[in-house]
Amino acid sequence: MPGYLLNYQNLKAFCERQNFRFLQNDERGQLAVVYPLLEKEALLQLLPFADRHMVTLAMAMPFLVPAARFSAVAEALTRLNARTYMGTWVLNTDKSEVYFRVTLPALDNEWTDDSLLFAARVVVSTAEQFAADLLRIASDSPTPAT
Repeated sequence: MPGYLLNYQNLKAFCERQNFRFLQNDERGQLAVVYPLLEKEALLQLLPFADRHMVTLAMAMPFLVPAARFSAVAEALTRLNARTYMGTWVLNTDKSEVYFRVTLPALDNEWTDDSLLFAARVVVSTAEQFAADLLRIASDSPTPAT
C-alpha cells in the first residue's frame, strides 16, 4: 500500500484496516481506539490538527487524579519526561487526568500502516509501562521518586 497523509479520513481508514474497535466524532474529526489498560477501557485518541499540520496520539490513564495529589503526580511526570525519548507526559488539572502523547508531523509526510502502528505502539507501551505506578502515586502516598 502506498503512503498516505495523516488526516481524519485516512486515520479512520487505518483503524478500519486494523480492525480496531474505535469511536469516531465526524463533526470534530477525531478518533479514539478502545484499548485495555489497568483492566479498564482506555482510549488511544487520534487527534488531527489540520491547521497545524500535526496529529497527536494521546493515551489517557483510566483514572482521575485527586487535586490533593496533583503535586506528587506532576513531580512524577517531570521525572518521567526527563527519561522519555519520544513523547510527553501531561497532567491536565482541568480534567484531573494524566495522559501520554506523541505528536506527528502531517505536512508533506507520507505514512504507512506500519509506521503509524509503530507510533501508536510507542504511546500504548509507554502508557502501559507506567500506568500502575502513576495510579499508586495518584491514589496513595508514595513519593514520586518511588
